[in-house]
Amino acid sequence: MAFTSYTYQVFLSFRGEDTRKNFTDHLYSTLSKAGIVTFRDDNSIQRGENIELEIEKAIQESQMSVVVLSKDYASSTWCLDELVMIMDRKRTAGHIVLPVFYDVDPSQVGEQTGNYAEAFAKHQDHFQDDMERVEKWKATLKEVAYLGGMVLQDRHESQFIGDIVEEVGKRLDSTVLLAPYIAWHRYRMLVKKAKMIVYILYIIFIWIFVGLFLYKFICTWIFLQSEFDRHLKGDQYDRVSWKIGNGPDRAGTEQDFVRELLRSTGTKKNIDMGIKIMCSLVLAFCLS
Repeated sequence: MAFTSYTYQVFLSFRGEDTRKNFTDHLYSTLSKAGIVTFRDDNSIQRGENIELEIEKAIQESQMSVVVLSKDYASSTWCLDELVMIMDRKRTAGHIVLPVFYDVDPSQVGEQTGNYAEAFAKHQDHFQDDMERVEKWKATLKEVAYLGGMVLQDRHESQFIGDIVEEVGKRLDSTVLLAPYIAWHRYRMLVKKAKMIVYILYIIFIWIFVGLFLYKFICTWIFLQSEFDRHLKGDQYDRVSWKIGNGPDRAGTEQDFVRELLRSTGTKKNIDMGIKIMCSLVLAFCLS
């Protein structure tokens, strides 16, 4: 699947009347602060004939789902249908599912006891002509209850939410080679640090190169001055004589002498090459 196939990293499933304004709201906020892109049906999607398709699309565009199973989760047929879509996605596309048991025991969810038993008693009365749908809800709840999720128990909610976010990050990271997303809060931090290191290395390298270039330039200038002074005779400052290779003595101007000396030592070629390399480094640094 392509990198752009996922719009969200986490799809948050919950019963609004139970946890929307407290636990789920705090969980969503913490996930967002951690840089984890999360979908939440916060009434931005208007209830209507296309809502099921919109939710199904959101599930398909999410890498994983966090299902907050509260005491009255099973009383909502909407939540149960949503859970069926999530588990179907898990079976067909490797969708990651993390059950969160909020003030409810996993066995109560799996065996449909307590509040869950009461909810299904009502469903059976209401859906007498569609018992297959009710049985599918039961089977799905039993399946999700034994996936291995997170249970509130006697922990503080703030600590519990922190543990959930950490677990979400681990599960996203564990699929980095198989899925297009990694935990974005770590990815962004890694990218920022990598860019900073690259920029620092560029600056250090450029300054080292500039320093070496200046050192070479100064040494070359000193060498030229000494060679020129050595070849000067008397007051003949405008014209000097020197030996070029194995050829005969020649006379030339000061500029000719310097040009010939640069050519014979290869210094001019080195300087030109150094300028080109330095310009290339500066251009690459500006474009990065």
